[in-house]
Amino acid sequence: MILRSGTTVFALITALAASAAYHVESVPYPPEMRGGVSGVAFAPQGSLVVTTRMGEVWRRDASTWQWRRFAWGLNEPLGVHAESDTAVVVAHKPELLRLVDTNADGEADTFSVLNDDWGVTQNYHELFFGLRRTAAGEYLGALSLASGGERDALQPSDVRGRIDTADPLVRTAHHAPVPWRGWAVKITAEGRLVPLAAGLRQPNGIGLSPDGAFFVTDNQGDWKPTCGLIHVEEGDFLGHPAGLKWGPAYDPSALTAEALWRRYKAPAVVFPHGPAGVSAGEPVWDQTGGRFGPFSGQVFVGDFSSMILRVSLEQVAGAWQGAVYPFLGRADLPGTVTGVRLAAGNTRLAFAPDGSLYTGQTGGWGGGSDGLQRISWDGVAAPEMKDVTLTRNGFRVRFTEPMDPATLTAANFQFTRFRLYYHSDYGSPWVDEAPVSVQAVEVAAGGREAVLTLSELAVGFVYELSVPALRTVMGAPLANPLAYYTANRLHSGEVAVGGTTRLPRPDEGAANVKDMQGGRLTGEALVAAGETVYKLYCLACHQADGRGLPGGAANFVDDPTRLAKTDEELLAVIARGNEAKGMPAFGAFIGPGQRRAALAYIRAKFGAPTP
Repeated sequence: MILRSGTTVFALITALAASAAYHVESVPYPPEMRGGVSGVAFAPQGSLVVTTRMGEVWRRDASTWQWRRFAWGLNEPLGVHAESDTAVVVAHKPELLRLVDTNADGEADTFSVLNDDWGVTQNYHELFFGLRRTAAGEYLGALSLASGGERDALQPSDVRGRIDTADPLVRTAHHAPVPWRGWAVKITAEGRLVPLAAGLRQPNGIGLSPDGAFFVTDNQGDWKPTCGLIHVEEGDFLGHPAGLKWGPAYDPSALTAEALWRRYKAPAVVFPHGPAGVSAGEPVWDQTGGRFGPFSGQVFVGDFSSMILRVSLEQVAGAWQGAVYPFLGRADLPGTVTGVRLAAGNTRLAFAPDGSLYTGQTGGWGGGSDGLQRISWDGVAAPEMKDVTLTRNGFRVRFTEPMDPATLTAANFQFTRFRLYYHSDYGSPWVDEAPVSVQAVEVAAGGREAVLTLSELAVGFVYELSVPALRTVMGAPLANPLAYYTANRLHSGEVAVGGTTRLPRPDEGAANVKDMQGGRLTGEALVAAGETVYKLYCLACHQADGRGLPGGAANFVDDPTRLAKTDEELLAVIARGNEAKGMPAFGAFIGPGQRRAALAYIRAKFGAPTP
């Protein structure tokens, strides 16, 4: 599904490399700073403020670079806004909190609740993500859903706010037992909660564009075919139905899959699972005026894998959409980046006053690192696709450097288009996948632009562009030859229902295996079914070669103990997950047949037969 051809494999490997123009360094911090970095912000005076998942707030002085603990005792803060050296606002699980150091001793001594008008239980998955402050003094954030089997165990004493134990949306593994779970919210300057849009699952990144547009990154899961960057407007439905119960005119009988899909406001930019990360984090806009390279005005997005993505946006037919590009990759291949390797767990980003980009990393959800790194530009632009924009007949590709006209041929621009399922299953394979040929190439701007006419241009598809054969006038390849454009709309005004998703037909997709019992398929048929399941649910973490992401998912090939357990033991791990390793409990998403088929494929592909 993801690695489909030799060309695409090459493009993916190359794309995961960082540009030679960037330097990565680790930022030292005190050993007593416990837990991963969960929030990063710079105060107007230049001091650096970070939060940790263990509930602490730390400040690094802009002149001395000395760290001091500003506050502690918070409940998993996941966003921070630094008003000044003495005042910060923190988003943590139960509330939006303002912390002030009134006596200038370096520690907060005044704690003021700005708002806590949402429900919270003991469910570990109920988080409050933030934080962005608008020009009008409003705060923007988002509330995740609850997860797992806690639904039936909830007690009134566990809950702040009204609880609805009847919850008719039992078809989904994630649910909203208390108010405003799954909603993007605004808290006014007066402290009033305004629910804006339902349909979120795990919205791990809050962004605010320079012109004041509100964006959220949500994560792949049930009703979420993949991660993506979502433009939020009041009244939107963003895909996951669980939170709708807290909105107006709630009618569960009307929530058919088709009705939900027709209301669904899909991401402005889709992040294909694997090539464009696995778990999206915070988006930030480059407003450095060119101090971070040739991408001023574009968006950088952290990812829990060892990746940082780059996004270019444009408005088409009155709505935002655009393209995503790997920027720094989990491979960090030799010679492609100076300094240390980019670590995993990049969930929080912030641009510093000097134009460098800080990334806060946490391993708390499994497989990541706990740390803080700084990325700076050395002033030399690496050859890359600067942006990909839509035309009436295809795409315009701009480059950071002049390209060799001899390489700007139709054959060297390789397009594949695909869609994703909108369904209650976890994630989605690529569907309706097909190559699209380039009929004509018009070279412009001295080799810095190529205007491409495609054989077909259809609304409601993601277009993969792979260009490994392109060369600059100096003969250098592109640092990243891979881009994905989300065509929710065309310049003709045509709009796709459900964006780049469609409803699955009863006879297709990995769901075919969902309710299959182990005895119905055997041998080669079971392994073949398992390959589909593996590519959909397992590949991004365990990788195509079975060796897994470094420091995270199990390595089936080099560690024989991983597959030495019995089928029953391994099926139990698949079903129940491993929270310490960041592995989901797939029993909540896929049936026993799928789990057995996946195991059959893993054993056949990577390991020894059943003991």
